[in-house]
Amino acid sequence: MVKDAELTRPATTRSQQKAATRDRMLAAASELFAEHDYADVTIADIATRAGVAHGLLFHHFSNKQGIYRAVLDGVVAQMDSAFTTPVGADTPTVIRAALRTHLSYLATHRGVALRLIVGRRHPDPTVAAVSERGRTRALTALAESLGLDPTNKLMQFVGATLVAAFDEASSWWLNDPDPIPVDALVTSFIELGIGALKGVQHLEGCPDLHGPLATLSSAAAMDHRKRTT
Repeated sequence: MVKDAELTRPATTRSQQKAATRDRMLAAASELFAEHDYADVTIADIATRAGVAHGLLFHHFSNKQGIYRAVLDGVVAQMDSAFTTPVGADTPTVIRAALRTHLSYLATHRGVALRLIVGRRHPDPTVAAVSERGRTRALTALAESLGLDPTNKLMQFVGATLVAAFDEASSWWLNDPDPIPVDALVTSFIELGIGALKGVQHLEGCPDLHGPLATLSSAAAMDHRKRTT
């Protein structure tokens, strides 16, 4: 048994070292892409920041686009985690918490967050697809928490409207030297959602929105109640 463990230890150590090196390269790339535009970051910059040989980056990520996509995958995964519904939590609380976590993440990762928003219009379609998938997952989670069908055509229209509004508002907020407090912005985003849903109520094929609107109104009112207590 001891001999078996000793035989497997070097392989395990190599695997751990490989993972640690990859994480170090991703961390370096994330910092550089947060500090500079994509075009201004080179493989040499990333290797120097990570303290590794240039060839290692090509071994792990093939090229600069590969490591950029890996960085965005990590950012999207972090954003996705905000929309994970805790067991037993009521929906208004979950919605507020998800938006608060999402905005707080943007604020503490400002550079990458801004480039992720811009990345949606990145000339490389595979890079743009990373941020698009994140948006789709977040919208699906939000729709399902409200009891709405995310495949409904009108709900997709509402989702596209909100994505455009949230992206521009988030970009403005991140660049504002005196930003609106997170909780107040959460309420504003929820009110935007209420307005977008009300805007399609009269259209043919619109599902019953009384329940979702009541839920969103409750979520918005939580901030008002907190301010008056």
